[in-house]
Amino acid sequence: MSAVRRDDTGAVPTIGGVAVPDLSAGLGAVVWVAAVAAGVLGTVPRALALAPLVLVPLGVGMAGNRPFPGPAGRCLRAAVWCQPVGALLLTASLALDVAGPVAAALAAPWLLVTGLLGLVALARTAERGGVALPETAIDAGLAYVSVAAVALLLYHLDITFYFGPTIILLTAVHFHYAGFVLPVVTGLTGRSGHLDSRLWRPLVGVILAGPAIIAVGISFSPLVEVVAVGGFTVAVALFGWFVLLRIAPTRSRRQAVLLGASAVALPLSMALALGYGVATFSGLALGLDIATMVALHGSLNAFGFALLGLVGWRLEVP
Repeated sequence: MSAVRRDDTGAVPTIGGVAVPDLSAGLGAVVWVAAVAAGVLGTVPRALALAPLVLVPLGVGMAGNRPFPGPAGRCLRAAVWCQPVGALLLTASLALDVAGPVAAALAAPWLLVTGLLGLVALARTAERGGVALPETAIDAGLAYVSVAAVALLLYHLDITFYFGPTIILLTAVHFHYAGFVLPVVTGLTGRSGHLDSRLWRPLVGVILAGPAIIAVGISFSPLVEVVAVGGFTVAVALFGWFVLLRIAPTRSRRQAVLLGASAVALPLSMALALGYGVATFSGLALGLDIATMVALHGSLNAFGFALLGLVGWRLEVP
């Protein structure tokens, strides 16, 4: 009998009793460490590659901890099986470090994976027929990540419109982290309970709308960017406070430490983003150029908030 679990319940597939997303995240971690050790990934590609290799499978696997029936479940299983290949090819595209058809062809399968996740979100929203905040947050993350895949493909095709290529690449990073990880972590937090419903609804609203509005501000208006980042920073600071004071104390010690550290890193990284937006809008020299933002804001987001948060929730999935 095959060790691969096959069913139509919408559950995440397993091999030998281990969820495929967990196996993929473990393999992805090995690949990421090897690529970093070999020096084939630059600073931004290093943060970007971590998402499809490790963070996305972790997030998708925990989202599917509550089985998705019907079309959503079928799309989820297809995405889970395609994800490891798409992530490995995406990493190879980043290692090439040149724009062109070869790099674009390597990154294209990730667009398929994220497109399937977007269909999962669409099907779940249609089946639900209403707003259930934790599930809506998870669906937003599943939908947003396809924007990251499109941005990466544009970067490899050297289609930058009136932006520089670095901004296009950072857009791919933005929608993997603020677009995917943050909404999924918000949804998992909501599934765990213990949140004040009076603040929870507007808080989730700002968190879900924030990444898109910030992207619009970066594209068209520094003023919109500053206002959006300001509101987003307040929202994530409140979210971090909730997790630190209301959620972490209800969990096991190991999980509480990881979730608490993640909750502290998130508002710190967004405070840097707010400082960068203010500097761009006002012309003040705050010492927050792109290189500094990548090193500080990027590291806090990738390793402080996203990695610690997802690994923390994986210890005991709500």
